[in-house]
Amino acid sequence: GASAAHAPGRPKAAHDSRRSPFPAMAPATDFSKFDSTYYVKSALAGGICCGLTHGAVCPVDVVKTRIQLEPQKYNSGMVGGFRTVIAEEGVAALSTGLGATAIGYFIQGWFKFGGVEFFKIKAASAVGEKKAWEQRTAIYLGAAAGAEFIADIFLCPLEACRIRSVSDPGFASSLPGVAARLV
Repeated sequence: GASAAHAPGRPKAAHDSRRSPFPAMAPATDFSKFDSTYYVKSALAGGICCGLTHGAVCPVDVVKTRIQLEPQKYNSGMVGGFRTVIAEEGVAALSTGLGATAIGYFIQGWFKFGGVEFFKIKAASAVGEKKAWEQRTAIYLGAAAGAEFIADIFLCPLEACRIRSVSDPGFASSLPGVAARLV
């Protein structure tokens, strides 16, 4: 039978790029280009992206948390939840926990994105290019799992501060105040 790589009536290609990244004369990867600057750039990009995106949805998270904590009070959906928070506490209440969210997810993104690159590249260089290509799914999954595990350890204390800020706005007036009381 014909395969997707070779249709009848067409000449068979010498190298099918969908199957392997190793054409006959492919140069070896220079792993030395993955230096500390590369990892810091990866980590910084992850930190900025995660901090900004999670910070941007902080108001949604405030309302979601209030709905979870007081379903009898916040029983008219997200839009109704927004209206209730604004009517009772003012629009600034929607930014409750923003500091913990932005800082926590910056740190989490730093370790997640930087860590994935670090673990992926170190694994590939340890086993060699051919074996790394053959085992790329396992390497990607392992790198992602390891990086996420480490990143979430750093996120957890800040997430605890965020949740306490949102669930009990009178607990403390700032991230350092919440952190000090939790410790």
